[in-house]
Amino acid sequence: MQQPEDKLLAEALGRINRGGKIASRFLKNDISEFDSELRLAFDLALERVRTVLVELSPGAGPELEEAGTDRVTFRVLTGGGALNMNPVVVTVDAIRSGERTTALHVRAIAKEGLIKQHASQKTAERIAALLNGASPSR
Repeated sequence: MQQPEDKLLAEALGRINRGGKIASRFLKNDISEFDSELRLAFDLALERVRTVLVELSPGAGPELEEAGTDRVTFRVLTGGGALNMNPVVVTVDAIRSGERTTALHVRAIAKEGLIKQHASQKTAERIAALLNGASPSR
């Protein structure tokens, strides 16, 4: 069964190259995930996550995938790898874990061809740096 990320990546690769959509079925997924905790109240943490995702993908605001009182999921399509040409789907789950803390689960997924670019890992590292207020290297 095809995951929602696979469909988004196939469409993005198809926009880069006509055969990219078909070829994406044969490419392996490169997945990076990490958990983090922000020492911010839930609403402030959501604003930080939204700001990071907008900075990560200028011109394409994050889509709200799921929203509840204690859990919100955002998804954005951005670029990674060499010259940021490899599409990467980033999903961030924000979960209220306390009055002044918010747990985050970040998942970055990209397609890898013969040349390993580690686009998802580099994108996840960029997100971690941005969430912690650092200026990430590109």
